[in-house]
Amino acid sequence: MGGAPRDRRHRGRGTRHAGQVHPELEAALAPLLADLDVSCGVLPLVDDKSWQDDPDAASCWLFSPDGTGTGVWIPTGQREVEQVVMLADQVQEWAVESLWMLDRSASWPACPYHPKRHPLAAREQAEQAVWTCPVLQERICAVGALSRTRIRRRKLRHHA
Repeated sequence: MGGAPRDRRHRGRGTRHAGQVHPELEAALAPLLADLDVSCGVLPLVDDKSWQDDPDAASCWLFSPDGTGTGVWIPTGQREVEQVVMLADQVQEWAVESLWMLDRSASWPACPYHPKRHPLAAREQAEQAVWTCPVLQERICAVGALSRTRIRRRKLRHHA
């Protein structure tokens, strides 16, 4: 399977190939796109052209505002929570590169306890895909729920 292809230029900006993103990939991608939208405002153009030859994998391309693309994929037939966590790492990589190209903070999603030190990490906890602080191993929110996350100042001072 190998790593995702990189730096493919999108030829028909704003266009999509005929067909749709695989339903399992679309379901795993939805909460991540919601988090991108509310937390950094940079959304990829999702191109449904598959780059994986494996019949047990679903893939697509994420294109940045500058036109560069990154391939992302999930194995099909697995639990959705596993697919979301796996895809979160790939979407994070896309977001970091896209934000860096825009000369913005490349820590996505930023850890509310340590915003200048590291991004959150996606993990599975209690059968749910969640964002966690990788230093404190503390759950921040469900993947897809960044917009509803509020952390009390008292709690932030305690961990600073």
